[in-house]
Amino acid sequence: MEEDIYLIKKVKEYKDNDSIKELIQRHSGIYVDMVNKYIPDSIEGINKNDIIQDKSFCIYDAAINFDENKNTKFSTYVGNLARWKCLNIYNKKIKFPQSCISEVFNEKIFDSQDTIEIEHKESIKEILSIIDKISDRRVKKIFKMRYNSGNKLTSWEKIAKRLDLSIQGCINIHNKHLIEIRKICIAKQY
Repeated sequence: MEEDIYLIKKVKEYKDNDSIKELIQRHSGIYVDMVNKYIPDSIEGINKNDIIQDKSFCIYDAAINFDENKNTKFSTYVGNLARWKCLNIYNKKIKFPQSCISEVFNEKIFDSQDTIEIEHKESIKEILSIIDKISDRRVKKIFKMRYNSGNKLTSWEKIAKRLDLSIQGCINIHNKHLIEIRKICIAKQY
């Protein structure tokens, strides 16, 4: 049995069909597992079977773009690509009602200098009231510093410095809880 790296080289250099088929056979399981894990069965507008049928192309594309110098196994690379593909599809298909958080946390409410538009300040207050119910105090601080400091967004750098966290840590906490807040908004049917 040939190693993945050797098969990938044959795919990149010669477009070898046998190597492509072997890679697809080996890594279809991880691809399907990621689709099943990240795409719920009951979301309107998403056909899980269509995404699964796309596995051959996705694995081929992964082989073409795989960089063996990054010290990552190909199966991990395929799994991560499948996961991000699923999350992107899921996030694009989920539509939130207009007065919900999607209206608050998208680019349309900010101008080119990250200034909050006046008509969205009430929506931001509504979102901050939802955040008050979250037990993690860092979340409250991050959201309040980011969105409740006048007309301008507070930079991630300032927030991280004030909370003695890394910038990426603050962004991760923000994004994780933004998903939870969206779920609350959907449940309330704003």
